[in-house]
Amino acid sequence: MEGDKILDITSISIVIAATSVVVAVIFAILELRTAAKQRKSQVLMNLYSRFGSSDFADALERIRTCEYEDYNDYLKKYGVSDLYLVGSVFEGLGFLMHRELVDKDLASLFSSSETLITWEKIKPMVEEARKQFNQRKPGNYIPMLRWWEYFYNEVKNREESLLKT
Repeated sequence: MEGDKILDITSISIVIAATSVVVAVIFAILELRTAAKQRKSQVLMNLYSRFGSSDFADALERIRTCEYEDYNDYLKKYGVSDLYLVGSVFEGLGFLMHRELVDKDLASLFSSSETLITWEKIKPMVEEARKQFNQRKPGNYIPMLRWWEYFYNEVKNREESLLKT
């Protein structure tokens, strides 16, 4: 009888220990998921702070309202500083989205109109610039602003899918 009590206590302690391990693993997994979501949100908020800067807003507006005939005309009239400033933000968003380091829906939500309008404005110029660069370095060329274009395509697809629902 006493041996049965020991066996019962031993069995109960093993079950409790195993249950504790399972609960700890589940808790750790949930914590990791929460941390990943928070990290994605923080990255997005850091980029969003760039959207709110007056330098970015001014550069974005100049790009939206610029008039040019081709890539060389754009460079002559406006230089590259606005394109670099705005492009770096959209390039960053596109790359982070591609690597799944930001939530696609959140990134698309906060910048959809800016992304669509601005990319459509500069797309002909970017395509021409890509052709010029590719002629200089054939076969060894990474497309200019490819992550911005990727971001644009993702936002456009999201917008189109929302319109269908």
